[in-house]
Amino acid sequence: MLTFPSAFILNEASEILRGYYGAAIESLIVERVVVGVFFTGVKLSNGSGGVAYTPPETVADAGRQILREDFPPIHGMPVQDVLSGRLSSPFAHILRLAAINALSVPLFQEGRYVLAENTDLADVPHLFAGRRICMVGAIIPLLKRLRELGAGKIQVIDYKKESQSEVESAGGEFVPPEFTANTLAQCETAVFTGATVANGTIESLLRLVPQEAIVAVVGPTAGFVPEPLFQRRVALVGTAIVTDSDAALEIIAEGGGAYRLFGRCFKKINVLNQERIEQLKRRDDEQRATG
Repeated sequence: MLTFPSAFILNEASEILRGYYGAAIESLIVERVVVGVFFTGVKLSNGSGGVAYTPPETVADAGRQILREDFPPIHGMPVQDVLSGRLSSPFAHILRLAAINALSVPLFQEGRYVLAENTDLADVPHLFAGRRICMVGAIIPLLKRLRELGAGKIQVIDYKKESQSEVESAGGEFVPPEFTANTLAQCETAVFTGATVANGTIESLLRLVPQEAIVAVVGPTAGFVPEPLFQRRVALVGTAIVTDSDAALEIIAEGGGAYRLFGRCFKKINVLNQERIEQLKRRDDEQRATG
């Protein structure tokens, strides 16, 4: 098993998927791989596709590695080897995450999880309305939607200084990354992008959030079986599953990003951790009752 910073979450997801597929997983292979500017995508031999955010720092490091050494082809590799980390590539952990997302698609389609009927968060406004929110990663459409839901103060932590004007125009407060710990410690709802799984920061970020806070993880990179996140107090996973693997990989190969993918070959889903949501609701009701 890998020891990348997000590996505990991905190791747990891998075990769930092995249990679901059983012996059938041994016959699955990687049919196609595309490493794009914004996303990395894979298509498996069962037709399922998955994507994951391609961190810029991974690309930069890969550039140095590729100049120094050759790497074996990934096409035709057994999916089991990818899941187990037996993959020699500077993009190994991203490809593993994309493969886990691809393997997770049938589980979402079979009704294994509780999905919100609406994909615009209209079913769960109480997770955001009137609350002090901290977002890690600037997703401007989501920021605007949280404003519509009546969120209180919204602080957005992002390492890209150029995101500041967009964040402020959308009604958020831009926070430099050096203030991450202090900002998360004061939040009532934390929203992490799937990029935090891809870049390995999600485990450390979750530890910074108060125990009583609501946590949501959003973005197509978080499109894997949610139990590992639910066990870490995540109440909502707002993600997407690939509905057309070939189209998704073509868009990624052309340097396309989320807007094109959502418009053509992604299906949005909001996966609810009902146990955690009910726990939070009971706590809020008790606080209101006691004044």
